[in-house]
Amino acid sequence: MAAAYLEVEPADVPHASILTRATQQLGGSFGTAVLAVVLESAIASAVVEHGPGPAGLAHAFWWATAFTLVGAVVALRLPGRGRPRVAPGR
Repeated sequence: MAAAYLEVEPADVPHASILTRATQQLGGSFGTAVLAVVLESAIASAVVEHGPGPAGLAHAFWWATAFTLVGAVVALRLPGRGRPRVAPGR
């Protein structure tokens, strides 16, 4: 979130906040849909192979864990980490 505002002029902050919020909504919806498809596929294949059981849930859990780790690595690469920025003219 903070990286979205690094080079934004104060007058443009409302526009940037709308874009970041829309991106969050789309990303959350897309991620939920992908995990729902993974879960449904894992449950369907587990039922065919072994009959009803919780095996599909474990598969979806590991996919969610992998997505979280990828997101954490990406977050560490975002700008703005390290020493604080000093505003121009100070």
